[in-house]
Amino acid sequence: MHALVKRALVGATAVALAGASTVQAQVGLTSNGPVTVQLNATRNTSITLSTDVAAASLASITDNSTANNFSGINVSATWALTGGTSLDLVGWFANPAQALDNGGNFIASSRIEGRIGAAPYAAFTNAAVGTVGQAGGSLVLWSQPVGVGNYSGLRTDPLDLRLNLTGVSTVAGNYTGTLNLQAIVQ
Repeated sequence: MHALVKRALVGATAVALAGASTVQAQVGLTSNGPVTVQLNATRNTSITLSTDVAAASLASITDNSTANNFSGINVSATWALTGGTSLDLVGWFANPAQALDNGGNFIASSRIEGRIGAAPYAAFTNAAVGTVGQAGGSLVLWSQPVGVGNYSGLRTDPLDLRLNLTGVSTVAGNYTGTLNLQAIVQ
């Protein structure tokens, strides 16, 4: 019986060793390939503008004064570009002679001034920039250099607007108009 047990143990050990060598023979075994997957992703060029308010107001116009400040506006710009040297924010009025209207009484864009941050105020009297703006009613509010390293970006700036009515009297009433804001790559 002892010989029978011995033979069984030797046989079991042989089977275990054969299995272990099969397992060891599979270590490092790889699949066919490599199998590849092509990845494609597109980032479209874009420029997006937004403001934190839909309207700015001035409670009471003071004639013959520059102390006619509209309520504050923050302008945010986000861009993803592939070229160009600058991104310009242009403010403009479609009809510069009639930028603000009070039933046929007008305030021209030359009397409306804007600035970003601490820059000096300037009137909306310039030419269009490329295809953006209106001759005699436009103003570049900022010019952001772009190039390798910042073809994508974002910024938010305070836009200050005021009426410069130095030497001018206005007719009483409510004046309304639309300031257009648009960015263009140069």
